[in-house]
Amino acid sequence: MTRYFIFILLITQFLVPTSVPGANNSIVGTAFHRDTAFPQYMYLWQEGWSFKDDSGNTLVYAKPDMPLGGYLFVYFRNSGTTPMKITDLTVEGIKLSEGIGVTNTPQSPEEKFGASILLSKLDSRKIDILRSAGAPVWWKPEPREIPPGGMGEVVVRMKRLPELAQINVGIITDQQPIDAVVSTSKEQPRFTTIAFSPDLKAVYLYVQQTTPGAKPAKVFLDNVDVTEQADVAADACSSVSPIVLRLSKPLQWMSYHNFRVEFADGSSAIAGIRAWGREMVYGMWGAGFVGGEPREAARQYLTDWALHNINVLMGHISGNAGDYVKTKEGWDMAESMGFGRMTTWDTGKHKPVYFFLQDEPDAHDAATDELKPADRLGSLGQWLVKWQETLRRHDPDVPILLNIDNTYKPENWYIYHQLSDIPCVDPYFPEQQDYAYNKHPGALSSHTKPTYVKAVTTISQSSCQPKPLHVILCSTRYRDGKGYEGRFPTPEEKRMEVYYAIGSGAKAISYWWFSPDTYCVGLGKDEPAAHALWKEIGLLGSEVRTAGPVITVSSPVNLPVEAPKLLWVSTLLSGIDTIALIAVNEDVACDRVGTVFKPIENTTVTVTIPSWITSPNVFEVTYEGLKDVNWKKEGSKVTLDLGKVNISRFLIITNDSGLRANLQKRYDELFAKNVATLLGSQQ
Repeated sequence: MTRYFIFILLITQFLVPTSVPGANNSIVGTAFHRDTAFPQYMYLWQEGWSFKDDSGNTLVYAKPDMPLGGYLFVYFRNSGTTPMKITDLTVEGIKLSEGIGVTNTPQSPEEKFGASILLSKLDSRKIDILRSAGAPVWWKPEPREIPPGGMGEVVVRMKRLPELAQINVGIITDQQPIDAVVSTSKEQPRFTTIAFSPDLKAVYLYVQQTTPGAKPAKVFLDNVDVTEQADVAADACSSVSPIVLRLSKPLQWMSYHNFRVEFADGSSAIAGIRAWGREMVYGMWGAGFVGGEPREAARQYLTDWALHNINVLMGHISGNAGDYVKTKEGWDMAESMGFGRMTTWDTGKHKPVYFFLQDEPDAHDAATDELKPADRLGSLGQWLVKWQETLRRHDPDVPILLNIDNTYKPENWYIYHQLSDIPCVDPYFPEQQDYAYNKHPGALSSHTKPTYVKAVTTISQSSCQPKPLHVILCSTRYRDGKGYEGRFPTPEEKRMEVYYAIGSGAKAISYWWFSPDTYCVGLGKDEPAAHALWKEIGLLGSEVRTAGPVITVSSPVNLPVEAPKLLWVSTLLSGIDTIALIAVNEDVACDRVGTVFKPIENTTVTVTIPSWITSPNVFEVTYEGLKDVNWKKEGSKVTLDLGKVNISRFLIITNDSGLRANLQKRYDELFAKNVATLLGSQQ
């Protein structure tokens, strides 16, 4: 190895474009991002484990000092003239095809298998080397085959923080190998969100700085300097720099792209992502209408869902209505009424909003009984990578969603969120309360308000960034078949949950579920509590979908805020001209009877706004449309007089003089009629 080649490998840790003479590739950059711990939420993680530890006691997975891991990335360009296929990956010279052993050899793509370095047939010395590198859980190329001139990446999930300050990575291809050295010890800037306008002509980039107030100096798209096409902002009050990249022609739908931002001190943020953008998803799972003619039964529940501002059918629709909706004619009907769908495989005239990769792999990991219970988390990862590639080949134009459950928490959310296009979680607060009442009464004090939703979303946003997070909220009551009858979530709880999720970074919301099942009783049940919740979901839909164009391209940021002690306030940047401010009253208590709260009176909130918001206008988004807010600006601080806060408020601070009118027009055209009907309903 020549000195020149060694030098090229070493400087990749600083994310400087490099190339290997004579090789069909060029390293664009590398990154290692450590998991962010949130010890303030540790009290929330209880498990109903049937597993036992080595001493025969109930296994406790979440511990205050529990170790976490991180993600390793290598980004590169195929600088050759022919397509290049990635076939394997080495970490410290060890092939992961050998280092991550499997439980079985699948006979078909659908057949699951477990995988872990603990199942490897390598000798103990090599396994110890992989442990020192962080203990790889799964790895994924994106994409598997890179066209000439195209960009690619590999991502490796490391279960634990590496002991090595640098990790040697080798990407094995059907052509020349790609070698890189990844620094694991140096903190790097990172994209918190990369979002796209629906027409794919604008890209919204948000960069977490390592130096407060540092302004990005250069912006690269697919290794091409596009700084002149970018509006860039920075301010010392914000740890995140927003960038809006405006393109002369749109990106191709679901095409893979690499983004890099360089700072004057030589540091860089780098990430790869597929281009995808649409209206905010506000979805519903399940439906159980039976009886009657299928077409009319389907029209009945679709009409009801449209009234409640649902726009995506997430799946699990049963009965004759469900069968009809799955037909071409049924899909035509749903689409004509404004609905998209998530499916598992469809191809044809209608494109699904998402493909559903898998539900709750962290729960299914527990079935990998070749491993000890505490070692099973992540064992489905390598199968999921293969199944995702199968779906991608089947239809490359559909984003792929992976939902992570509540097993092995909180590590489960870190383990899987970089695997799919759309990371998803289902933090069911009612389920936590039912668990406390039925199995662990001492845990009830941890769940007297839906903090669980805020915690799970916050952790997931930290580990999935810069991808768009989808959050599923619970809309059911539970029964155990032994006499226990839970209650439906209250409207107040659901309002808190929606704004906890969006304020913590969620870009899409859906609800589990509508079906009036025997044990998981959904919103379709003819009960007053179900009707009240369903109405609130409809009203909330009008609010968040009105503000959808702001939410879907936003990123959480911790701006300085002064607010009452029991008022949770979150701020989102949306482009370089808008801030969303979300306030949630936390003077709330929830138990098996319902929810009680005390309004916060005479409420004022003061937020320090960044210098790029020069001439702000302030207004509120409600289910009755947009409303005025009393406010004043003194220097860099904006003070909002909110008066009485019952449960939540959603405020917009913007430089965009046309935003209010555009959002009001959107509300008037899409939601005003529905809201009038819902408010006039006796249910």
